[in-house]
Amino acid sequence: MPDLKFPSTDRVMLSATAAPISEARVQLINEKLQPHLAQVFGYNALLYNDLADQLCGDALQIKNQVVLGESGENLTLKCRFEELPIASDCIDLALLPGVLELSEYPHQLLREVERVLIPEGVVIVIGRNPYSWHGMQNRYRRWRKDKHAQRRDISRGRIGDWFRLLGFETDTAVNISLTNHKLQNSQSYHWVKKLGQTFCDYFCSYYIIIARKKVSTLTPIRPSWRRNKQLVPSRLAEPSVRSQVENWFQQLK
Repeated sequence: MPDLKFPSTDRVMLSATAAPISEARVQLINEKLQPHLAQVFGYNALLYNDLADQLCGDALQIKNQVVLGESGENLTLKCRFEELPIASDCIDLALLPGVLELSEYPHQLLREVERVLIPEGVVIVIGRNPYSWHGMQNRYRRWRKDKHAQRRDISRGRIGDWFRLLGFETDTAVNISLTNHKLQNSQSYHWVKKLGQTFCDYFCSYYIIIARKKVSTLTPIRPSWRRNKQLVPSRLAEPSVRSQVENWFQQLK
């Protein structure tokens, strides 16, 4: 697979099925993502759009990589993300960079991901924080009904709720902030770096959520076919009022 080569334009827009991300942030996402990709093993990887293909680089150990999209070039498979023509339980990794924001039915998209992933399969979601500066700008454009506005950004908490509903367990959550990255590599004071890290936790530009599909193993309980021969006691129960009256008459005698 060729090395990462990013164009010199201000924004990287590799396909119509991925939200545009700036070149510097793509490089930062790639730097944060590669150590996690190196720990994923398997046979089949599902890469949503060619941006995911470039983010993987040589860090991904899975050889059979399927690049899919609804439109664009250099794709292995063209299809709708909400209706994948792939058999169930056959994918080891699914990488979705900036895909859920452009989907009309993001929850259905995740349901398809859950269907095709094997048990203990890994899904990686990269999205833009709606509380970041660019997220607030997009929200303002949507309020103004600007034609250049994108769909609503999805927060980390919302994706976490969807993952729990679908049976995923979140392993790692990484915050991406170019300003905080420069601050942590500077010669600033320790308290300034700590303040920048706290600020990044809420107002980061992008986030990476790595989750794993969990399947509960149910142990069946074998039914007991033995008959209970003594369901009713041998002596019939007598009415309590009748026995009390008989005892009272015997005392009078």
